[in-house]
Amino acid sequence: MNPEIKLKRLCQKGNTAKLILQLIADRGQRVSVFDHEGNCLIGDGNATATRHPIAVEADDTIGWVCCDEDSSAILLAALIGYMAQKELEGKLLAQETLSKYKELTLLYELGEKIAACLDIEELARLALDEARRLLPSGKDIQLAILLSEQDTGQLSVCAAHGDMYQVGAKAPALDGISLQVLATGNAEIVNDVRKDPRYQGCAGGLPDIQSMLCVPLRTRDKTFGLLSVVSRMAVNFSAGESKVLNLLASQVAVAVGRVHLIHERVAQERLQESLKLSHSIQMSMLSTVFPRFSQGGPVDLFAFMEPAREVSGDFYDFFHLDDKTLLIVIGDVSDKGVPAALFMVMVKTLIRAMAKHYVHPEQVLAAVNPELCRDNDTAMFVTLFIATLDLGTGVLTYSFGGHNQPLYLSRYGIVSMLQGDSGTALGIMDGVSYTAQTMQLHVGDSLLLYTDGISEAMDIANEAYGEQRMCQLMTGLPGHNAEELVATMIASVNTFTQGAEQSDDITLLALQWRQGQDGS
Repeated sequence: MNPEIKLKRLCQKGNTAKLILQLIADRGQRVSVFDHEGNCLIGDGNATATRHPIAVEADDTIGWVCCDEDSSAILLAALIGYMAQKELEGKLLAQETLSKYKELTLLYELGEKIAACLDIEELARLALDEARRLLPSGKDIQLAILLSEQDTGQLSVCAAHGDMYQVGAKAPALDGISLQVLATGNAEIVNDVRKDPRYQGCAGGLPDIQSMLCVPLRTRDKTFGLLSVVSRMAVNFSAGESKVLNLLASQVAVAVGRVHLIHERVAQERLQESLKLSHSIQMSMLSTVFPRFSQGGPVDLFAFMEPAREVSGDFYDFFHLDDKTLLIVIGDVSDKGVPAALFMVMVKTLIRAMAKHYVHPEQVLAAVNPELCRDNDTAMFVTLFIATLDLGTGVLTYSFGGHNQPLYLSRYGIVSMLQGDSGTALGIMDGVSYTAQTMQLHVGDSLLLYTDGISEAMDIANEAYGEQRMCQLMTGLPGHNAEELVATMIASVNTFTQGAEQSDDITLLALQWRQGQDGS
């Protein structure tokens, strides 16, 4: 007899009892109704007539109807059985509704806890505690949350109940069922893994289990890991348990994704702050106090640098070797960003150090190159142009280390490329020698040193600015001072590349020679 059905209450109370009594009265016959224990619920208890079972289901008799007329007994038994069935369905629906309400309440409470938690390990522990409450009690059930590591993608045990998983350890080799859950993003219930070909083909690190419920920790576009429920004994996991664990796993996956995003944003903000600081430090390392004609010196010099990113691999420098000699240098490191900036700092420091021992540009290059080649695991290199200017005579001595040829703008407005052996970039190969060339600067002559961020600047059609356009722009500008030459070039490049993203660091250094204020 189904214990959920109280036949006595059904026959003696409420609208159902009124309907039964009305039917008996309409028939005008002696009728008795007995429960499954033989207690008389309706009638005088006369049980001499044939008994007809009151059944909720074919094999679930909850009582009997006795009546002199079989057809009346059959009809009344069917009616009471039908009413009992409806009451049972109502009870079951109410129980299921209450159960779902409790589950949703628990999930809601867990959601509130998860929303306030920014620690992934704590999230995993909360989720496992909740999952354990939603699963059958009294069973040898073990649970674990396995999360993919962001760097390697390998699963590790973030939280666990039981001895099959060790918290903090790499997850054991996955079985075939778990592998499929990861691949498809669909939960799997296998109440007897011994009969499942996926498990038989690959038991992974769980060779002695019998039942499994595996749920993915998945958002709409990403799977973060698994919620694995296993048992060494037979457990009949239900579709309802799978569904509620899926809801739980979805909450956990969303929370894990949110924590990852927060950590990434914090890391990005820290990186941006570091890059801003690096940019400030790098720019402070560049000389910004330039020799000008207005100060009574023989040269007018101005330089400009604009990184493509926060920090640059380009650089320029100028400093006095002695009272009569000015050294100028421009360089371009092969990479961009922070690595290039660090390499640039090393190059700049080495040049200053070697210039204390060597006076000629080719000697400085030859001394710096082996230092850059040593322990250069990143295979970075730098192109350099180094020159020394005799401040008394205007003689320029220069050497190339694989760098772009500077523009020479004569006092008559004629532009040409500075000639000489192009040399080899530094940091590529040790034992390289360099050569030097000399030229005489005359009053009003100018030099424009640049990196390939100028000549290779691209417009929206991916056309390069080019050296020919540079020469055409500079032709006929002998009256411009160093700052005006730089400003003219930058304005032209910006107009050419308008709408296109800056693809490389831009560096310019202009020098104009004028021996004394009277032009002598």
